[in-house]
Amino acid sequence: MYTIKNYNDDLYRICTTYYVRFKLLQDYSYHRINQSGFVQQLKLNNKEDSEITKILTELNKLSEKIRSNGGKLDPDPIEEAKQLRKNGKLQEAYNAILPYLQVNNGDEDAVITFGWIMYDYLKMSEGNIENYINNLAIFNDNVVLSFESNPFSNFTNNDFKKTLINSILWSIRRVAMQGELFANKVFPQLLRFCRNGAKFIENRGINVNNEASASRLLIKEFLSKLNDTNYLLFMDTIGFDWFDKGDFQKSNFTNDKGEKIEVKPLAEYVLNFHSKKLLSLDNSMVTEQRINSFIDVLNSKIQNNPTFEWLPYYKAKLLMKANRKEEALETITSFARTKSKDFWIWDLISELVNDDEKFNCLCAGLHCKSKPDMIVGLQEKVIPILVRKKMFSNAKFELDELISTRMRKWGKISQQLEEWKKESWYIESKSAESREALKGYADKAEEILYRTLPFTNIFVTYINKDKGVINFAYLGSDSLSTLREGYFYIDSIKETHRWEKDKAFKVRMLADKKRTNLFKIYEIVPGDETFISNFIQTGIGYVDKEDTNPFAFVNDVYIPPKLVEEHRIENCDKVEYIKKRRFNKRRNTWGWTVEEIISVEKNEQTGYRDEEY
Repeated sequence: MYTIKNYNDDLYRICTTYYVRFKLLQDYSYHRINQSGFVQQLKLNNKEDSEITKILTELNKLSEKIRSNGGKLDPDPIEEAKQLRKNGKLQEAYNAILPYLQVNNGDEDAVITFGWIMYDYLKMSEGNIENYINNLAIFNDNVVLSFESNPFSNFTNNDFKKTLINSILWSIRRVAMQGELFANKVFPQLLRFCRNGAKFIENRGINVNNEASASRLLIKEFLSKLNDTNYLLFMDTIGFDWFDKGDFQKSNFTNDKGEKIEVKPLAEYVLNFHSKKLLSLDNSMVTEQRINSFIDVLNSKIQNNPTFEWLPYYKAKLLMKANRKEEALETITSFARTKSKDFWIWDLISELVNDDEKFNCLCAGLHCKSKPDMIVGLQEKVIPILVRKKMFSNAKFELDELISTRMRKWGKISQQLEEWKKESWYIESKSAESREALKGYADKAEEILYRTLPFTNIFVTYINKDKGVINFAYLGSDSLSTLREGYFYIDSIKETHRWEKDKAFKVRMLADKKRTNLFKIYEIVPGDETFISNFIQTGIGYVDKEDTNPFAFVNDVYIPPKLVEEHRIENCDKVEYIKKRRFNKRRNTWGWTVEEIISVEKNEQTGYRDEEY
């Protein structure tokens, strides 16, 4: 088949190769001018004889192609197929374009034309999964879409391909929405369509609009519909490197009731979903290597997206599944500081600590404000421990509460509970009246949450005994430029401690959520003496003082008028001093002030010069 389009494409190739006007080539090819006139025109355009010979040779090759095609040019199959499709004759359009496409699969116009014909077939067969899969397979058999060139770029010549790809993705999503059976059956052809990669997901750059993304909604649909095997294959295919800026932003919509509903960022949704999936799957399907690889992904996402609240929780659970318990405990305790009033967090921590601390955690969980039916699992775990500790009255209280809850909620109790009721400790003991005896153990559990906090050096700057407040300074990092101030209430610390102004201590502390300069102190140890040098230093220098000013400076450090007067300091006196760093509220900066003059060496030259003068 040699078509009109092929012929014009060949003419255009000659046109651009030899810099000949396209219309001139057409006039000669279609016999509107003879060879003599054609050659004359070429010479007028400064073409050499050798180049004219090459042009004529190329044109003769085209004539030979026409003779080999039966002495005629076939109609343009692309235009013919487009017209047939427009007239609703899909089968005829398919028959017109397919033979040409199979020979010219690099022709984008042919690919797009064939794609729209197949899209019509796909759309019509969305309710019949077998027909749909067959139609999508035909498309995949004949078209190899290249996503490398980024069909989603802003260039106009890619708009048609972008629209076609999006339309097919929308169609595949509509099929998946019909249920798990449809989603899993179409999945292999989806992978073929996407060329087993994630490049079908458009990168929207920094200017993300509110337009729905076909590829992203398709991903979200398939996450919830694929079986376990296909799910893991899908996630291995797309990975987690395709997120763009918009995937980390919240969105919202207005529902039928006019309520504004906030939607989590897509990246957060995908990461949460994958975490839960890995946790739910059997170890035979989820290898330790797969879990560890995803933990590395979570580490990066947690660091860059602190508002993704539940990622640390899922990371801890995955660390537990990978038997990395020490790391899991460090991760979960950090997360638990914001969830310490929830019973389930204590249940989780109890799985990562030793027996004594396990008991403390279970007691802490029991003391959280929860519905009775929510803590039955905790009670079943704590009762055997209470019995081992010979705390029989407390064990009986929990068992009675547990039985009452299960009967009221579910109308039955387990065989284990029946057996406990028959044991001597239950029969012979009197039930406690409350959980008050467990409160001390619950309080001890809180220590677990804060022992992983790093020690911070603090320097006490002021003690307000009337208000019971201690102000202090600390370094946000190793740089003095991040010097900060904070305060805490003395009575908020369980242990008594002797606090002194201008002293250094090491503390484990945590800032209040609302008042970031208010801290709670959890542990105190002696401070690093070298840290004090950040706030108190000694020095020697010559005084700089104007006669009219009551204050002075030494080495650019301010000397208050009181010290100037007390030591009769004058200009050019040599002084040894102690300076302290203080916060200037008016200027909102930290600065140095001389607090004490150790010695003064008077400038005798001044008096000598006066006498001489």
